[in-house]
Amino acid sequence: MKVANILRRFTFEEWGGTETVVWNTSRCLINKNCIADILCTKALAVTEEERLHGLTIKRFPYFYPYFPMNSSRKLQLDKKGGNPYCLKMLEFLRDSDYDILHCHTMERLADCVKLAAEIRKVPYVISFHGGCLDVPQSELEEMLKPLNRTLNYGKIFDWLLGYNRKFIEKANGIICVGYNEYELVKQKYPDKIVEYIPNGVDYEYFAKAPSFDFRYHHSIPGDAEVILCVSRIDYQKNQKLLLEFMNEIKNGDGKEHLVMIGPVTAMHYYKEMQRMIECFGLRDRVTIVEGLKPDSEDLLAAYKTADVFMLPSLHEPFGIVILEAWASGVPVIASQVSGLERLISNRENGLLFNPDRFEDVVNAYRELKSNSTLRKKLTDNALKEVKKYYTWERITDKLLNFYQKVMDDFKSKK
Repeated sequence: MKVANILRRFTFEEWGGTETVVWNTSRCLINKNCIADILCTKALAVTEEERLHGLTIKRFPYFYPYFPMNSSRKLQLDKKGGNPYCLKMLEFLRDSDYDILHCHTMERLADCVKLAAEIRKVPYVISFHGGCLDVPQSELEEMLKPLNRTLNYGKIFDWLLGYNRKFIEKANGIICVGYNEYELVKQKYPDKIVEYIPNGVDYEYFAKAPSFDFRYHHSIPGDAEVILCVSRIDYQKNQKLLLEFMNEIKNGDGKEHLVMIGPVTAMHYYKEMQRMIECFGLRDRVTIVEGLKPDSEDLLAAYKTADVFMLPSLHEPFGIVILEAWASGVPVIASQVSGLERLISNRENGLLFNPDRFEDVVNAYRELKSNSTLRKKLTDNALKEVKKYYTWERITDKLLNFYQKVMDDFKSKK
């Protein structure tokens, strides 16, 4: 089987959940005698083509059909929410020999995949990674802010290229990484092949010992209680709540140190965080690492030095970093929203809190810190869960079965 994975962007310097899934499942597909290529725009990347671990990564020129489009707006759209044209990708897919096209993005690139699949008469499927039917309106509005006061001339191209925004309706199958969205999609498209295939984790990698001391490397006191958050620096991820939390507890024993790791996808939010750090007097109590490569020893060392992992997201279809924390043996405290509520069993493999009730996160942390029995219960159960349900081998087997089911259904309807 020859598979094309189509993403909006794919670069090792700006890594997220979608990239993690595509990279790891593609590597597993290679081991199962499949061909799995990664196709994307050149957003945030320099190299047009790479060949790594048996995988080919191809990047194509692109543009945003808005005027004016300056470098600042383009960068914001590259990082989050961009809806580009990529005509060279359409041309490449049209002339390719893939058995199935797997789209990991929406809007114009998804329409591009739909059009190429129709021309070549092959099936295509779509994965909902960041949510599609399960995204708060406030988040959608925030993503579109870079387009304020611009002229959208893309409608002309949409008409000329036959883009009609029916890429979901016409898809031969849909994958949901979040269970809430899976239930919504099943209701909306009862006759379509829809599967819930969660994210996975390489638990053996996160279980090993790092080669250096993260605390020493980042000048964190050896006796500090390290609170770790790994996620994009973004309003959706709600890291400002963690700064308010640190401000609330800073007059205690004074040993908590907050570490936040992730690429900055909302610069205005990052600047607000910096102002809060100064205002609260937390400069010596907060360390921010602006993104690490997926195989970074720094990331592994951060998990291994952490005493607790916190994820305060306002919206989260799944939360792959929860699996990484579980595999690393770190107890988890997370907000009770969408995919996190489905993934985490409260007081069994993690603690959940209401992100609208500030006292909830404070109480959850204090209970975990004072209750060693609860801490051990959470980490033991979490590791068992990871090994049983979330290995990349298991996830890729489900993906391969889904592909075969879609292809068989497509052939039967010819």
